[in-house]
Amino acid sequence: MRAHILCRERLVRILRILKRHPEGLSVREFARTFGVLAWEVEQAAELGWLAIETRKPHTGRPARVAVSVNISKPAKLPPLFCDIEKRISFRHQHFALHSVFPGDGQAIAYRQAFPKAHSMKGVAASASRLLRHKDVMAVRAWAFARMRRDVPDEPMPPTRGRIIQRLNQCRHSRTSVGWP
Repeated sequence: MRAHILCRERLVRILRILKRHPEGLSVREFARTFGVLAWEVEQAAELGWLAIETRKPHTGRPARVAVSVNISKPAKLPPLFCDIEKRISFRHQHFALHSVFPGDGQAIAYRQAFPKAHSMKGVAASASRLLRHKDVMAVRAWAFARMRRDVPDEPMPPTRGRIIQRLNQCRHSRTSVGWP
């Protein structure tokens, strides 16, 4: 699951919908008719691509309506979907952390992370395949660095890129201080 960050493709879709409805569209209608979630519309408003107004009718509840704005100043473009880094799966983390400790074989660690696996041959094949996954390799590198005390006692970052970045920072700070 990716973090709640608006991507450029979703912004283009929101703007295309608003172009067809120049009078504006309620945030609820965005969600119900077009499948655009409220947080996406709110983030587009924060970036300056549209405005959210509250319209109160004579009777009933007020509606939050998104309307397009004339962009005179340059608004910030969100990143592309492919540039938003995915979080590491909980099951992959679970497998990687259990496969690091001695005594736990990879097949047993795989059975702990994926309890519905059927045959042990399939479990062994899947475990060896999962060990080559880049997210699992990053979590295992973090766990080994924690066991060697190369990394301070802090929670593991949620994405592979941040894990690698933090491990490199710890390695450079250790060599510059003169640690063994």
